[in-house]
Amino acid sequence: MRISLIDVDSKIPNLALMKISAYHKAKGDTVGFNLHNPDKIYTSIIFKKNKGKALNQSLSEGIQFEWGGSGINNNVLPNEIEYIKPDYDLYPSEYSQGFTTRGCNRKCHFCIVHKKEGKFKRWQHPDEFYCEQFNQVKLMDNSILWDKMWTQEVLNYFIDKGVDVDMTQGYDLRLIDEDVIDVICRSTKGMIRLAFDDTKLESVVIDKIQLFKDYSFDVRHKLQVYCYCHDDSMYEDTLYRCNVLKNLGTNAFVMFNCDQPRTSRIKNLIRWCNRKAIYWSVPFEKYSTVFN
Repeated sequence: MRISLIDVDSKIPNLALMKISAYHKAKGDTVGFNLHNPDKIYTSIIFKKNKGKALNQSLSEGIQFEWGGSGINNNVLPNEIEYIKPDYDLYPSEYSQGFTTRGCNRKCHFCIVHKKEGKFKRWQHPDEFYCEQFNQVKLMDNSILWDKMWTQEVLNYFIDKGVDVDMTQGYDLRLIDEDVIDVICRSTKGMIRLAFDDTKLESVVIDKIQLFKDYSFDVRHKLQVYCYCHDDSMYEDTLYRCNVLKNLGTNAFVMFNCDQPRTSRIKNLIRWCNRKAIYWSVPFEKYSTVFN
């Protein structure tokens, strides 16, 4: 069979497509992006705004089509594909990728993880997706810290191999404590990501940032804290959280709901906060006066 893959909008190598590729190559099929005269087409779409690009594909007679990705549905891969080692030759990959856990025990209104994956659970051991040719791994877990023994096992696995861990979805700040802070700091050479999505968590955020400082972690250059903003009505609240983080000496990053329109003041806030040279050099009040 000829298997054609379409990656509509992935920002990094698409893990699902890499697994589909590995599965079909193992069966002797020809696999590639946008193949001519395919027998089957798999399309992945991550962002809802691009849903139409997938649905507008012409459905040629005799060709099987499958669509997947969070931007279009909550479909999951069948087990024989889900648990296969990814095909790292599909993209010009520079790191291993995988999930060691799935699901989340929180039900944040803006997040699809609980709806799509259910409660938190262990998923795969790193041995199942780690590739020794890479010295970096992107862990795509949404909330690994619900199981701190597993967190220790997974991160120490990569520490022992000298592999730098990039936790793409961030750590749940509320679950960070003395049991895991050391292994988190030792396993990551790059940026550590957290979230401050509710002003009610201010005291918790202050305590956790201080914990990183107690471990001599560089919170100015190696810590980034996402601040979710649902729409313009959360402007003041989001600005407040950003300033709390700046006063703590660490980086805020506004995560704005892409399904909502960006007002001029939201655009100003995002430009100020997400461009670190501006964020650290100019108070927002002064910046907004210039650009209003």
